[in-house]
Amino acid sequence: MRAFSGILLTGTALAMPGMALAQASEETKSGGLDEIVVTAQKRAEGLSEVPISISAVSGEQIEAYGQTNLESVSSSIPNLKITQTAIANRIAIRGIASGDNKGFEQSVAMFVDGIYYGRDQLSRMPLVDLQRIEVLRGPQPTLFGKNAIAGAVNVVSRRPTDDFEGSVSASYEFEHKEKRVTAVLSGPISENIGARVVGYYRGMDGYFFNTLQDRKEPNVREAFVRGIVDFKGDGPLSADLKLEYADFKTKGQPREVFGPVGSYSAVFAGPLFVETDEDYVRADGGYLSRNKVFNSVLNANLELGDHTLTSTTGYLDYNVKETLDVDFVALPLLDGTRQSEDYRQISQELRIASPGDQPFNYIAGVYYQNTKLNVTDHVQFNPFFFATPFRALGDTANDRVYSQKSDLISVFAQGEISLTDALRLTVGARFNHESKTGSRALAINRGPLSLAAMPAIIDPVVIGTFRALNIEAHSISGKLSEDSFNPMANIQYDISDDLMFYASYARGSKAGGFDIRGNSVPTSTTVATPGAFLFGDEQAENFEAGLKYKTRSLAMNVSVYRTKYTDLQTNVFDGVLSFNVRNASGAKTQGVEADMRWAVDNHFTLSGAIAYLDFEFTDFPLGQCYFQQVPTSGNFCSYTGKRNTLTPEWSGNLNGDFKHEIGGNLKVGFNLNADFSSSYVASANLDPRTRQSGYVKMGARLSLGHVDENWTIALVGRNLTDERIMQTAGALPLATTFTGGTGVAYNAIYDRPRNIALQFDVKF
Repeated sequence: MRAFSGILLTGTALAMPGMALAQASEETKSGGLDEIVVTAQKRAEGLSEVPISISAVSGEQIEAYGQTNLESVSSSIPNLKITQTAIANRIAIRGIASGDNKGFEQSVAMFVDGIYYGRDQLSRMPLVDLQRIEVLRGPQPTLFGKNAIAGAVNVVSRRPTDDFEGSVSASYEFEHKEKRVTAVLSGPISENIGARVVGYYRGMDGYFFNTLQDRKEPNVREAFVRGIVDFKGDGPLSADLKLEYADFKTKGQPREVFGPVGSYSAVFAGPLFVETDEDYVRADGGYLSRNKVFNSVLNANLELGDHTLTSTTGYLDYNVKETLDVDFVALPLLDGTRQSEDYRQISQELRIASPGDQPFNYIAGVYYQNTKLNVTDHVQFNPFFFATPFRALGDTANDRVYSQKSDLISVFAQGEISLTDALRLTVGARFNHESKTGSRALAINRGPLSLAAMPAIIDPVVIGTFRALNIEAHSISGKLSEDSFNPMANIQYDISDDLMFYASYARGSKAGGFDIRGNSVPTSTTVATPGAFLFGDEQAENFEAGLKYKTRSLAMNVSVYRTKYTDLQTNVFDGVLSFNVRNASGAKTQGVEADMRWAVDNHFTLSGAIAYLDFEFTDFPLGQCYFQQVPTSGNFCSYTGKRNTLTPEWSGNLNGDFKHEIGGNLKVGFNLNADFSSSYVASANLDPRTRQSGYVKMGARLSLGHVDENWTIALVGRNLTDERIMQTAGALPLATTFTGGTGVAYNAIYDRPRNIALQFDVKF
């Protein structure tokens, strides 16, 4: 309690200087802030009116900074962390994220134009022609539904315009040879029908050099097209249809080997040499990821007197194929490992909303979602193993095939009542019923070069070697049916016309499911550590309080929170080669989040945000040990009382934006921005050797253009301080196996180094 009181005082200290400053600026300055409109509560509201810890990033800012996907945006949003791993992507808010298993739903629910994007790899989608991105921190159970247990990311596309307009935006980055082109046409095509069409292409050579592949990496090629048609008749009905397709491909990851410990350098020398210098030069057997996404959304609004009935129908088709070298070194150990994911989703939401300006306002609705998922996973043991004590593994593979179907039905309602002119109470709840069926089969196959003695069947020695690695052929299936009831309540009090206080409670949940990547079955008697299949749901309880302050010249928001998570779904290393899924941990996360915008005058705006995060595992006795760590239970180590990976204590940003007319219908602009973070551990097993030091990452934008923004030319610099930032890290696979447990080295994925691009925009 004493620690939380300290957090509260920290938040108050952050807020109060801004409040005093606001009074002075309102009296002496003629400038003003634009209102930021968000739809975090399914209504268009000003950011300062929403009783949630929320960050909003405008489409203009995304384009000005040259940000290409959610991962690049997340670096400037405190307490949001989006990173790649070897086989997945993680989206974390306040330190909570799902692990690297495609059976997990994401802890942070992502929505694009009202449609749930539940697969982790969809966070790599190109960001094109957006109105804004909203990041809602903390459980969002009522309006965003099941699985928004850590928060939600809401992506909103730009809509057709009433007047005809078009634009072309192009940029070229010199160091990594990145090219981007976006073209937009928008406007009316008849009296009641409007349309907007967007096309986009991006290509990049990369900023690492892979000596084995003789190429720069990550080598990126992205293509994207979107079309929106809307109808606004004279009657009560309006509707819009969106069709969207993306095809994005990446060769190579920004990954490097570093930090040899013990005997690793001696063992991996000579013909087995592995380079461990941190110099943006690497060597491995390659990585290829090809993603295709098709999305269609039909929205219809029917005015029923003062009420609005909204129907949102969505279809999402997602396919990915990847080929990976999952040992991450030039030696041909696990090259040619392949995985694929094929996902189909149909969803339908009906909701009714009262007018937003009554003493009692409400939103209520029903939601249905059907999904089908097929995953394949081929792990290849190369002929290199012929020359090792594990020769029986040479030219063999284990192949997993997984299939899943799911149906989700939800009923939700949220109502706000004005108890007085200044006091409002909001309560809501969502009931979810979900059923899933899943099946997984694993086969062990030998290739044509395998040294197995019997040509027709797998050699028993091969079988025994796989079992020693806790891998066995199997087939398993199961069913899951879950019900959850997640309530929320908040109270808002207008202290003055400019200052609002709120306090809220919410209970969230995330669905259980099936372990897609397991290597054995729970009932196995032939492996040392049996695998898992079914895992249960997880729960969260969140308490939050905050202040929202806005005048003409200054906006200030501060919130304090405390969230308790139970039955967290985690990947736990089995001590050999595999990861098993279980509800293995509990956690407590608490802290302060604050942000401000200050219009100093008509030409200069200052903005910033800061977050303090206190994370602690409250119950995690069976975690993976790092190299040379002494186990506390069997092969496992306790994480209880420790921070999670990728949880810096402090993070934030600061931005200064200056614009001024210089005559001749010209306008000059200058932006200077900084993202900062304190230190954090980058590996999931909390190995202190993967600690990323604190950093400040600087960016800048210098522009010259027409006063009406008919054209703009700009020079954009990112990571100008050339910080080497470790995003995720871990021990090299098989390193301790080949050194007999006497040495190890690490690998990490790194943020992009310094880069400078030339942008040109023209509008007509």
